[in-house]
Amino acid sequence: MTSPQQSATAASHPTAFERTLVAGGTDPAVAAELERRIQIVEHDERDEPSRLPMTGREIAVYVGVSVVAVVIGLLVVVL
Repeated sequence: MTSPQQSATAASHPTAFERTLVAGGTDPAVAAELERRIQIVEHDERDEPSRLPMTGREIAVYVGVSVVAVVIGLLVVVL
């Protein structure tokens, strides 16, 4: 829950995200709370290695494993 002071501050300066949610029918207080929580998660996970983009090598391995899995699946169906 947010304090009335936080709600008043958030309501006076809504972000584009909050305005979009409110336009879609979301309660303004809920939109402000979602925006606040998203900002916290963004801040906490900014430098998290698991959240960084995949390297070319990682993508190649992912695609290779996926192709091998499909080929094995096709072989099982055919045989």
